Amino acid sequence: MTICCSRCGCAKFFYTLSANEKVDLPHHHGACCAKCYKPLDLRDIVRKKTIPEEAVKSYAE
Repeated sequence: MTICCSRCGCAKFFYTLSANEKVDLPHHHGACCAKCYKPLDLRDIVRKKTIPEEAVKSYAE
């Protein structure tokens, strides 16, 4: 899995440490987007794309 902001698409983030940081929700404690300061949530987690088993080939010599 990777993190990507659903608002601006940025993959960089920071963790809030105090209420003095510029974020959209002032009482949010957790990860925020480094570009637009949106608090990150489950919608910002991007799952790895899995390869279907029928597409994986095994070669033996």
